Amino acid sequence: MDQTSEGQATQTLAELERLRRRTRIRAHGGAWLPALGIAALLLASSALYRHPFAATYSISIDSPFWAGLPDEQRDPLASYLFWFLCTPMLLAAVGAWYRWRSRSLGLRVAWPLFAGTGLGVLLLLAVLAAVPTQEQQQSDALNPSPDHFWLAGLLTPLLPIAAAVMALAWAERSRSLMIAGGWIALLTVWLCGWVPMGYLPGWATDILDGDLTGIMSGHPNSLGGRIDWRPGMWLTLMALPLLTFAAIRGWRSWRAANGG
Repeated sequence: MDQTSEGQATQTLAELERLRRRTRIRAHGGAWLPALGIAALLLASSALYRHPFAATYSISIDSPFWAGLPDEQRDPLASYLFWFLCTPMLLAAVGAWYRWRSRSLGLRVAWPLFAGTGLGVLLLLAVLAAVPTQEQQQSDALNPSPDHFWLAGLLTPLLPIAAAVMALAWAERSRSLMIAGGWIALLTVWLCGWVPMGYLPGWATDILDGDLTGIMSGHPNSLGGRIDWRPGMWLTLMALPLLTFAAIRGWRSWRAANGG
């Protein structure tokens, strides 16, 4: 094969690679909208709390945590309706978005898995816990509640959101979305597992203080501590990976659509 033929073959392969990459970007370029919608839902849920950002010294916590996190809600029923109405509406909007993209581009994504997972876990949550009618006071102390851990950590509408994000990650073949979904789930179980939220066990406090002697001996030197953030701050932290993903994926999709 002469140099001209080799050059043409190399150019053809490079063009095929660009075409393959552009097709993949177009096929999965629509994921930015669901990610943005879920992030917006998380941020909007800050309005469900009586003190989403302002510091407070006394709170009354209703269980289950229908607002999402263990903090004082404006109205438990309003929180319940917010998640059980807005989540299906968001999933329906995402389904319409993917159907439109399928008709326009001829490229399909397994979005029903995303919608089915979100609705399925939300339905499971509804089965496990009824509409809140009684107020359960939780002590605002630094002591964790081991017996309360798993039940409280699971009875929150934030976990269906995390499950839906991970299902979307599988459908979109996106490692970034899988990490974002795992991040939401991890924060949710930790924050809802102990009251007040943000509790740090002794060994974690030792690590943050740079004191490893207690960990090495098996007996932490600290009694524990707490990251004293308000619900709005935690929800912003949960939404941050989704917002970053939406910005990057949206920009790439726009470039691909404009021949970039």
